[in-house]
Amino acid sequence: MIHEIRETIQQTGSTTNGVLQFQKRIEIRQGQRHTINHIDFFDDGLTGADQQTNDFAYQVFVSNYPIILTDNTWLAGTQESGPLAGDDLVLFKAQMISYKFGSEPSVYLRQEFPNQFLSSMPTFNFYTPQLYFTVVFTDSNTTDYTLSPAMSLYMAIESKDVNAVEYGIGMLQEYSENQAMLRRNQGIAITQADIIGAMPMWQIGGIRPEFMASNATNVLGENWFFNAAGYGGAEQMSLTDGVRAGLADARQMVGFGDAFGSVSASKAIPDWFKAIAKPFPGLESGPLRAQEPPLKHADNGNVMML
Repeated sequence: MIHEIRETIQQTGSTTNGVLQFQKRIEIRQGQRHTINHIDFFDDGLTGADQQTNDFAYQVFVSNYPIILTDNTWLAGTQESGPLAGDDLVLFKAQMISYKFGSEPSVYLRQEFPNQFLSSMPTFNFYTPQLYFTVVFTDSNTTDYTLSPAMSLYMAIESKDVNAVEYGIGMLQEYSENQAMLRRNQGIAITQADIIGAMPMWQIGGIRPEFMASNATNVLGENWFFNAAGYGGAEQMSLTDGVRAGLADARQMVGFGDAFGSVSASKAIPDWFKAIAKPFPGLESGPLRAQEPPLKHADNGNVMML
């Protein structure tokens, strides 16, 4: 069932610290899952605030628990703020900021979350059987003022009956989430050096290429690859022990910024030489013993016992 809600806040209040908050509770049905299909906010008019010399702003919230101002600040960094728009507590948030630049006219910035496009379709689900319509006003200079706001709210909410388990878990989840609203301190500040340090290859441009390489046994002409002089220049035959020694050198631990593999003058073996061992079982570790006893299969594919 979809039901529409229209609510207003029209009040007069005064402040001595630059922050003024108005709040209204809206009762809705219990035992149901509620989905906000559409929500819209309208500023009917604002009188009484001194916006001639100071930055001035307000925040509008729709939430399922009362809005408590947090330790985070906003505007000029001097006033307590309500929760962030992306917080699970917030079902809708609108914000207006009036910036004053000397004698120039004020510059107004108005934002909504979800925006008008998203808020015209189903957005958030909740179970708590009440909503709170909250408006918070603030002045950057924490001056005293008297304010007479007039705010209107429209919501279209779809409600569906749910079983007791889903309803109870939903209520507990929302209650728990709303106990951690006093301060949000999430994310970390990362410098460019921290990012590069966590990704060493960014500092040296990726894996360093090695085109030429010496051989493990230092035998003249034994280079393990087709030379680059032209097509058809075949490599020399290498002994198995020499290949294994080269593979061990390719796994050599190196310092930061050095090419992977052994970088000594006589055994400059890059790490990509390890790839030659993959197609040849036993080349790197030694001969593989034949399975004993050998497997024999009957005509139907079953393994025979010997």
